[in-house]
Amino acid sequence: MMKAPAAALAALMAMSLPGGVRASETSVSSTNVMDEADKVAPTDEEGKRKPGFVVLPIPLSNPALGSGLVVAGVSFYQPEGSPRPWMTGAGVLWTDNGSRGGGVFQKAYLGGDKYRVTGFAGGANLNLNFYGIGADDAGRDFSIPINQNGRVVKIDGFRKVWENTYVGLRLRMATITTSLRFDGDVPDVFEGLALEQESDIGGPGLLAQYDTRDSELWPATGSYANLQAQWDLDSFGSDYGYDKQELSYNRYMSVTDSAVLAVRGSVCRAGDGTPFFDLCLFGASNDLRGYESGQYRDRALAAVQAEYRWRFTPRWGAVFLPASAASRRPSATWPIR
Repeated sequence: MMKAPAAALAALMAMSLPGGVRASETSVSSTNVMDEADKVAPTDEEGKRKPGFVVLPIPLSNPALGSGLVVAGVSFYQPEGSPRPWMTGAGVLWTDNGSRGGGVFQKAYLGGDKYRVTGFAGGANLNLNFYGIGADDAGRDFSIPINQNGRVVKIDGFRKVWENTYVGLRLRMATITTSLRFDGDVPDVFEGLALEQESDIGGPGLLAQYDTRDSELWPATGSYANLQAQWDLDSFGSDYGYDKQELSYNRYMSVTDSAVLAVRGSVCRAGDGTPFFDLCLFGASNDLRGYESGQYRDRALAAVQAEYRWRFTPRWGAVFLPASAASRRPSATWPIR
């Protein structure tokens, strides 16, 4: 188990590229939800938060990126009048398949927690496998190795509108360079797909969150709903004009003092003109974890899952998934550069 700020930074690191591998849930929770960052930020004799700093090495392993490490550093400080500590963080990503990344983030609470702002800037060089688009392509167990190198800047701003409910706006700008990691011609099954290109995307988004969880790190009760609608537009410098919507709902039910049953449902839709690297993916955003992120990608996806979470020490836990959520490896390989 990781402290919430470190888990959030690990997720942001892995999310450097649109449609990239996502490692953890990140959210802006409501004022009645315990913020795990409060446990890390120290207090003085009067109970006020003092500046604090923590450095954490975070092991990472998944079918898409392989095994590696995220090293995250997070600073906590509480400006006068803020009900929660602000967070400033940075981190680097390294895995054994040659993937690398780095980024910084800022999280601030304004107006007595009426407004929340989160910003992220970073980049990543990821070595991935491309299977194609649609269930038929994914079912062939046939992939080619690609590289995605990109930079992204993202700013989210929220305003509290009701108890446990926030709505907000997003601005996202990114540059993505895709290249092949093998010599030779692209197989016929991938004809017509622009797999070697440099692309700029950018545009605004609408956000909404409803959160009644009792904890961001280890929720035992409550619900979390998250809606994201993104538009990438020519007027923002995007090479593509498309829209994308994602909706998810998580429900947490306590089984024992150390065990939780978590149920999740999610839907995703990507509009006409969406580039392949920003299509809906299984294996991303905790949807069917264990599947290789990017093996199943399409313009529309839906997933329902349940998992049993067991915390066997105060700082460590494990998640048990159904056998159907197992990794699938390609049976055909290509000589990588």
